[in-house]
Amino acid sequence: MSALALGLALALSPALQEAEPRAMVPQPAKVELDVALETAVTWLIENQNENGSWGSHHTARPIEVLADIPGSHDAFRVATTALCVMALRDCPNPGEEGFEAAERGLDYLLDNYNVKRANAMEHYNVWSFGYTLQAFGEHLQENPEDPRAREIRAAAKHLLEKCDQYQTTDGGWGYLSLNGLATFKPSDTSMSFTTATVLVGLDRVREAGIELPEKVVAKAVDHVKRSRLDDGAYLYGEYLKYRPRHGINERKGSAARSPLCHLALDLFEEEAKPSDAFERSLEDLLVRHADFQRVALRRPIPHESWYAISGYFYLYGHAYAAYLLEQTSAEFQERMWPLLVEAVLVCREPDGAFWDYPLYSYHKPYGTAFAVIALSRAVAHQAAPDVGASGG
Repeated sequence: MSALALGLALALSPALQEAEPRAMVPQPAKVELDVALETAVTWLIENQNENGSWGSHHTARPIEVLADIPGSHDAFRVATTALCVMALRDCPNPGEEGFEAAERGLDYLLDNYNVKRANAMEHYNVWSFGYTLQAFGEHLQENPEDPRAREIRAAAKHLLEKCDQYQTTDGGWGYLSLNGLATFKPSDTSMSFTTATVLVGLDRVREAGIELPEKVVAKAVDHVKRSRLDDGAYLYGEYLKYRPRHGINERKGSAARSPLCHLALDLFEEEAKPSDAFERSLEDLLVRHADFQRVALRRPIPHESWYAISGYFYLYGHAYAAYLLEQTSAEFQERMWPLLVEAVLVCREPDGAFWDYPLYSYHKPYGTAFAVIALSRAVAHQAAPDVGASGG
């Protein structure tokens, strides 16, 4: 899941992990960091829909990811739009056009944030809740005097109610219920990283002064904690708790999701976290197991690569890794920022967009947004101006 975790449910066939890779592993683009960031922002501006949103249901592929209408596509579009708004806000110099695009995107979110699930099985709308809460919270912190502030706060409070409504019985949030039970509150498994995504959104509105529902937060935090394994990896979902050594739960399979889960727990737990846990997680993603993440890129079948890694983990994971990297020592950051930038540039297209997994017409907007979020933080921390020179 990318993060948007936008695929089919995880298949558990042993053959899945033994699949012979067929895709050519992309190489990092040979481009300067500031140029990559500038062209990515330009792409977002030029590819915004007339109504202020980003992404659409249009696809050139004969077979696509399970997504019923209208709810699942409403969820994808709102979640993608929230990411694009955040990315343009994060960019150090979006320009007047970038600022205006973010404003139109925010207006779209205010009109369309209340996404309903498509059916009892598909509730991708939890992704739209998490990203929209994050976008609202960050905007309120930066613009407390915005004339829309009261409306944004009211919308955020309504989304908190929706988070309670869609919280799975095991305490977190998941995006598919495959147990065949059409329950009002989803009764199938939560996903650790989906829950962590929503928790980041909750943190942002909390920082903007909005009170959170304590029981909802406590259950979600407990779910992520229960998903944490002794080696620092995280269960994909609680339905795999009796298969902790399944490939996707190994450190190699968890590498793109673990930094986010560490970040979410750090935001909501009072006890201090050992920085070496953060550093070990980031080194798993960017050094030790980086090739396993890269070889899964752009493969059209979810989870078909080694350790059941899916391409849509990639930019999602590196964007949240950028957030976590900011919490580490200056010495560690100096070593890791160039590696993170190089990893992100792997997904860059000649037109300036980024993508990691084909998904209707949402993949380039959400991928470019994640890339801008990561690269903007790298610029802020003075990453090397010319990276990825080994690529072609």
